[in-house]
Amino acid sequence: MKKLIIAALLFSGLGLKAQHDISTDVLGFAFSKYGIGYDYLMNSSNSIGVNINFASDNMFADGKSLYGDVEKYSEMNIIPEYKFYATPNKGNDGVYIGVYGKYRSSNAKDNAYAVQDPNDANNIIIGKTDVSTSAFGLGALAGYKWQSKGALFLEATFGIGKFIVNNVKYSDSFAEDLSDEQFNESDYTPYIGNEIPVDLRLALKIGIRIGSSK
Repeated sequence: MKKLIIAALLFSGLGLKAQHDISTDVLGFAFSKYGIGYDYLMNSSNSIGVNINFASDNMFADGKSLYGDVEKYSEMNIIPEYKFYATPNKGNDGVYIGVYGKYRSSNAKDNAYAVQDPNDANNIIIGKTDVSTSAFGLGALAGYKWQSKGALFLEATFGIGKFIVNNVKYSDSFAEDLSDEQFNESDYTPYIGNEIPVDLRLALKIGIRIGSSK
């Protein structure tokens, strides 16, 4: 038992000597997106990390369809990252470039549509459908991290990628066959483009640094 306690203390001591950056994306608040990011310093020029966020609004909705308002929307993103810092001064700061992966799932519920019955011009078909998505993508990123004299840091990140796996499911198959004028899928899916779904990332983070790179 004593050996386990000593080993745990030694491990926690080593962990404190390492550098850990914990942050949140304040720009995401404007798009009803909330989450947390974590970076682990491998050395002064390299880090690995992960971002997890949740959203209650689709920032890519264009609102072109008559029933474009999405009131019951949820989205989750899990984003592992690797960053290379070109000119580190305080350990993992300054300009960086990197790559990321992204797993995304979303669900837009009870989306209404109304179309003319193709078999009866005097009849209007009114219905609702859920639109859910799941996807995995890869991309590149670039950014800048400013480290204060204390624990606080600011970070700006831009990234662009492509979803190499992208699944869209409708609970009502009839809605899936409607035109964009009748039911615009873009209002319910969190990406740009249908044939080549593109992922865009833009973040402005504030965070704290725990531990030291020295």
